[in-house]
Amino acid sequence: MKLKFKEKFFYGLGDLSANIMFAAISFYLLYFFVNVGGLKAELASAVFLIAKFWDAFTDYLMGRISDKTKSKWGKRRVYMLFGAVPYGLAFLLLWIAPFGESAQVGKMIYYTLAYMLFNTAWTVVYIPYNAITANMTDNYDERTSLNGIRIALANVGIILGAALFALFADGQESLFYKLFGNAKHAYLMSASIFAIISIVIMLLCAGNIKERVDDAEQNDKGFFVTLKEFFKLPEFRNVMLCYLLSMVGFDIIMAVFMFFINDSLGFSGGAMAMVFVAIPLVCAIASSFVWVKLSEKFNKHKVYTIACVYMAFVLIFAIFVPAKNIATTILLCVFAGFGMSAIQILPYASVPDVVEVDEYVNGTRREGAYYGITQFMYKVANGVSIALVSAVLGAFGYIESTDGTAIQQPDSALLAVRIVLGALPGVIFLISIIFSRRANLSRERFATIKAELDIRRAKTQNTNEENND
Repeated sequence: MKLKFKEKFFYGLGDLSANIMFAAISFYLLYFFVNVGGLKAELASAVFLIAKFWDAFTDYLMGRISDKTKSKWGKRRVYMLFGAVPYGLAFLLLWIAPFGESAQVGKMIYYTLAYMLFNTAWTVVYIPYNAITANMTDNYDERTSLNGIRIALANVGIILGAALFALFADGQESLFYKLFGNAKHAYLMSASIFAIISIVIMLLCAGNIKERVDDAEQNDKGFFVTLKEFFKLPEFRNVMLCYLLSMVGFDIIMAVFMFFINDSLGFSGGAMAMVFVAIPLVCAIASSFVWVKLSEKFNKHKVYTIACVYMAFVLIFAIFVPAKNIATTILLCVFAGFGMSAIQILPYASVPDVVEVDEYVNGTRREGAYYGITQFMYKVANGVSIALVSAVLGAFGYIESTDGTAIQQPDSALLAVRIVLGALPGVIFLISIIFSRRANLSRERFATIKAELDIRRAKTQNTNEENND
């Protein structure tokens, strides 16, 4: 089933909207908690862990709810339409810095509850958004194309949410810091602007896409039965492990990147931080269509393997980049950006294919439950990985700030930042290659599965028509 470019573009806008907020959170929230909110790094790790475990639980629940939803706005679009405003407003609560310098427990409780609320609002919108991919088309190559455009626009969202956030709020050189003379106000103003933009763009996305593929028996099975049946599928196990590892690797890069730029390299934020955040993302956008074309011509696994080895090699140089060396830092960002898009696109393009494999084997179509479990697993992995990164920084002596001003960090903390960025994600990407190879679902096998499903659906439709007669 072919999709028009216009619809693919509007679908991609949904990830642009989500990634404006996701990027701000991924690049700055840990940094904000520690260096503006004044929360100790060890306590910040607990905030991420608790909030993400809650988020993981709600993801599966939302997936099941969307599977059973029937409305004139569709089973997925309805949540994107009516959930956009709440998820934008909940985003604002994350960027408030309450309580005094010594009120660590109060800060931890506030940020935990605020992050749990945001994650819930995000889940209501983003789980249906993810699941609707399988409802829009069942064409193997169209899904790769759809996800290629989606990732390209997601990276535009990341640029807006990360690079512009740096320009607006990061450090004393940022625009809003100069305007208000206060890092807390700078962050909150930036968050307000991004929340409004995200709401509007998500509404545009929801208003211009269609749900088409939804003519099979829906899921009436419980959580544990569903989970057991998913894990019996080798395609599910391997696609999920490849996807989770690729995502966790990037989560670690984003979580520690501002510590790397501002502390390890000694840049002062503002426009300079914006440049270093924007360069790899622009390069990722520019190279995304190249990776899509390569994956259409060659085996996806081979292309993904090359990208992972390349990224692991490039990231190693982050350990050795000299402080305040602009040229070397730019080169690192350029080369890293070129490999980023492949590791994002290729695992994600394989995720919706498992929906058909599940229906083929188990006789039930359950996109919502599938994407709910996918996000459940990802959120747990994300919470654990970011909590570990925060805990490592605290263990190596990272010193928190309460007003966004730079603090001279001990050498042990600066080295820890470099190693976490330069070594850990690369190792994770290399491990993911194993599961990418095992998960490789060929075009031929997918076509066979889809043809069999079409036959089954036609028989079911004929039976229903005969019964009605």
